[in-house]
Amino acid sequence: MRRGARRRAALLLAILGVAGCRGRSGGRDAGTPESSPAAAAAAARQDAADVEPPDGSAPTAPDGSAPAAPPRVEHVAWRAVDQRAMAHLTVDGDVILDAGGYGFSRFTRFGAPVVRWRLAQARDGEAAAQAAPLASLDVELSAEQARAARAIVLRLHASAATKMALKLNGRKPRRKPIELAAGWQTIAQEVPPSWLVAGVNQLVLETQAPRREPAQLALAWLRVGASSDFASPLPAAKFEGRRLTLRAGAEVAWYLTVPEGAHLTAAVRAPCAVEVRAGTSDGGFVGGRLAGREGRVDLSSFAGKVVRLGLGASPDGAGAAGARCEAAVLEEPAITVHGPAPTAPSPGAPPRYIILWVLDATRADRIPIFTPGAPTQTPVFDELAKTSAVFRQYYVQGNESQTSHSSVWTAVYPAVHNVRTAGSGGVWRIGDDLPVIAEQMGKAGLAPIAVTGNGFINDSGGYTRGFSEFRNMMRERGVTNGVLYGEQIVSAALARLDAHRDEPTFLFFGTVDSHSPWIARKPWIDRYSLDSYRGPFEVYGDPVTLGFRRGKMGCSKVPADKDITRLRAIYDSTISYSDDLIGKFIAQLKIWNIWDQTMLVITADHGDELFEHKRCGHGGSLRETLVRVPLLIHYPAQFPAGFIDQGAEGVDLVPTMLDALGAPALDSAQGASLRPLAAGVGRAWTTPSYASQYEYAHAMRLGRWKIVVDRRGGAAVYDLVEDPWEDADRGATRPVELRMLTDHLGLFVGTRTRWQKASWGVVSNLTEEGARQLDGPTP
Repeated sequence: MRRGARRRAALLLAILGVAGCRGRSGGRDAGTPESSPAAAAAAARQDAADVEPPDGSAPTAPDGSAPAAPPRVEHVAWRAVDQRAMAHLTVDGDVILDAGGYGFSRFTRFGAPVVRWRLAQARDGEAAAQAAPLASLDVELSAEQARAARAIVLRLHASAATKMALKLNGRKPRRKPIELAAGWQTIAQEVPPSWLVAGVNQLVLETQAPRREPAQLALAWLRVGASSDFASPLPAAKFEGRRLTLRAGAEVAWYLTVPEGAHLTAAVRAPCAVEVRAGTSDGGFVGGRLAGREGRVDLSSFAGKVVRLGLGASPDGAGAAGARCEAAVLEEPAITVHGPAPTAPSPGAPPRYIILWVLDATRADRIPIFTPGAPTQTPVFDELAKTSAVFRQYYVQGNESQTSHSSVWTAVYPAVHNVRTAGSGGVWRIGDDLPVIAEQMGKAGLAPIAVTGNGFINDSGGYTRGFSEFRNMMRERGVTNGVLYGEQIVSAALARLDAHRDEPTFLFFGTVDSHSPWIARKPWIDRYSLDSYRGPFEVYGDPVTLGFRRGKMGCSKVPADKDITRLRAIYDSTISYSDDLIGKFIAQLKIWNIWDQTMLVITADHGDELFEHKRCGHGGSLRETLVRVPLLIHYPAQFPAGFIDQGAEGVDLVPTMLDALGAPALDSAQGASLRPLAAGVGRAWTTPSYASQYEYAHAMRLGRWKIVVDRRGGAAVYDLVEDPWEDADRGATRPVELRMLTDHLGLFVGTRTRWQKASWGVVSNLTEEGARQLDGPTP
């Protein structure tokens, strides 16, 4: 075992090993997730009883009675039953994998290098995952579980009689293949000592059948542990309606980020109680017990941390009069947070003008309102932020122009629109079957017009569809990438907007000042590069010196450190130049007296690498420098000013614009309106941002943590607070964070062609409808 894997296993054992410990009960603040008056009164009485004056005397009110504490005001941020696709199940210490629903995708290595499982299939009355002839899955065990494992039990369906070999971490525990009959059967495979290890174990199902009539194999569930019981373990945890039923000896667990002021609440039927165990990668632990009608465990000491949150029914728990608990029933298990539930205000007056400005190749980490402490001077952005919604964890869905523009244009993920410039299986043009942004704006009553300097955003890519006017100023020069100052594009855009001022208008325009070859802009270059520079980059980032090749988006040569410093100064000067243009553009809208009627959306299509990892340009990775870009929405009538640190994505822009207009939602959209998030709805919970690299690599960010998966399914984990340049993979030392990220990205990647954020929610916080859609077929 590698040193990192051993360290990770030790940490995981420490986390899971506290399961038998009992921490302080959190039952003192009584209340239901919905804050009933009775619960509030009970909480007030209990809080008052627990408060002691400094001198140790009993607390009293002025009239001599116990003072009443104010009622706890809270709202539900997360419902356990709706997150059942994310739950991990153990029964009597054995690890159980349910392969019947879409949650099974969390264990299939992100479908890389090729997809080997068809999820949520119905086979003779049971739900299962259909396996390819060579199908692998990952099973994670603690050190204790690995030591105790004696058998692997599988519930399998074969379409015809066949033979199967089972491999454990690359080894076969038996010489002869396993004989399978047609139909359903449950088999057990003994596990030789030490063949399973702490951490991730790879299991491979290899179907051996004649090529002419290959049998199809499907898996319903799998059990790894000390038991070889053939009975289905799945009924040990039942999610029904708003109720969770746990058989004695069963535990369900989730990996999640604890929000500020979090309490776990549930009503638990007597005589049972439920043990709550929350553990972190660094050994932190909070325990408690849910019991009675108003059970509560305080999780607030873990605010901002990622935990494994386990709920277990103890097999030896007993209630009043010695009544034995056979199954614990939890009503409305949920995590609540302080404060009343935020609600999105009614849309109000729709904007008369919507302007989408795409700043090509612009990074969020170079602009202070998106990344505090950023070096660039952007006074217009600074002022604009005072009256705008500023999204600071906004991802584009690709790392180059065409993929990211296509997701914005269609509101669907790259796996659906399929537009990409590399990899395999992609196309160069948005399909005519997908509705696009200009068509939707036109249906909503706005005249759609466009001016851009991005040579790739043109008619051949399908981007002009629906626009009544579309001007590509770069293509007018006979090139796809060249020198075109933003002031020329802004001037042309304002001229076209002026011609349409008498009617509601949607204007898209794109400037390319921050795109290579990065031309220095005065006076800002002199502020950012004060020393007298002499070298190849006095005026611009010379493509020949950097080794740019035709058809490539990145450089092949790494210059000296002083030259890199100069290039970064040039890049920053282009951002300040764009900031100045934004100010001039807004000033003109104010002169025309239409600023208050305008919804201005400023964003970018991707960023650029500037030798943080010996690369420059874009298209080469999924690092923050490429996929995290600015998003600012200015329309105070509907978007309150503020900084939003939850996840937002390019697929959300069209739904947001339609929502602001009061227009019908787009049925095909996978994104969701950002207007509720800007108003505070859902901001108590960590939400994800996702990006794809040509559909062979994937990235997801949840708060400070990010996972990047390569084309072979290998995962790296980054702490973006301590390591903003993504230099150190923390997966070996942060097993809880790794499991949390693997669960979320694994589920999303397995369902990304179907995901609907507006009705399903996000992968970290599913709605009731989302949970139902991910359950899989009904047996």
